[in-house]
Amino acid sequence: MFMCQHFHEPLPPTIIGLVRVWGCCSLAYTNSTFSPCSFTHTFLKLPCTIMAADSLSTAITKLRSLGQGTVHYDPDYAAGIGLITLNNPERQNAFSGKMMVEFYEIVVKLEQQNPKDTVAIIVTGSPGKAFCAGLDLSFAQEHLRAPGMAAHVNHLMHDALSRFARLPYITVASMAGPALGGGTELITAFDYVCIASTAFVRFVQTRMGITSPWGGARRLVNSIGRKKALWILGSAPKVDAAMAKELGLADVIVNSTTTARGADTYDACLKASTAFLRGFTFDDRTNERVTPGAVRGMKKLVIRADLDQDEAYEASVLAELAGLSKI
Repeated sequence: MFMCQHFHEPLPPTIIGLVRVWGCCSLAYTNSTFSPCSFTHTFLKLPCTIMAADSLSTAITKLRSLGQGTVHYDPDYAAGIGLITLNNPERQNAFSGKMMVEFYEIVVKLEQQNPKDTVAIIVTGSPGKAFCAGLDLSFAQEHLRAPGMAAHVNHLMHDALSRFARLPYITVASMAGPALGGGTELITAFDYVCIASTAFVRFVQTRMGITSPWGGARRLVNSIGRKKALWILGSAPKVDAAMAKELGLADVIVNSTTTARGADTYDACLKASTAFLRGFTFDDRTNERVTPGAVRGMKKLVIRADLDQDEAYEASVLAELAGLSKI
């Protein structure tokens, strides 16, 4: 079993890498024997460039064809509900460059489309795997040594998750497996989280000598409050389902038993997520659809109050840590 000197317990046996990409710490799953420490050291030497907004098109062009996996959007998953699936099961649903671009483009499409009767979006990983294991280490090994590529990854994902958090839809993470590294940044962008009792969340960024690269720290403070957020981000506890709900990081716990794992747990989480959203889609008194535009309007009022961005400042804080990694 792989051990890391910065943890007091063994990591799951399929995790053999910790990737740092210009301040992006991600637990990534792979079958490779690549050395995570030497890989991380390479990225400590990358320039911390604050990228202009118009560089998004460059990032998209460079990342579009890199790595494996897909991100799929089903606009008609249920009445008033769309479903986004992170599908990279060989890498525990970790993001490759290709998947980052696909996720970003789905978010932009959701911003621009005529929503009609859509009021909610559920996001899930593929069955039987992690919800999202952060950055795909295989993709990172092969492609992120090139100058500027790591900065492109962070810029694109910061923008994608900021946009996702501001969508005029109720968003729910159907979390049948753990969220790790960059996957924790993703979790903070949801309105609600439906988590399996066997799943967990772990922000390991400070243990790698870095801070939050994709806007997760800001969103977590807005979601659960300053003190709780600082404890989770700064002390890196393994947050199980019960603790996540107590802290306000999760909203629904789906019980998982020894006979209800994998696809069964996946289906149960999706079912619970859909049930949770019923109050946003149907009037329990009349059983008629709630006016979709009214629900979306309420979401717009809420996000206007608390979701500002400050990517340049967050990047400058990361830059101060260059060369100070403990890996």
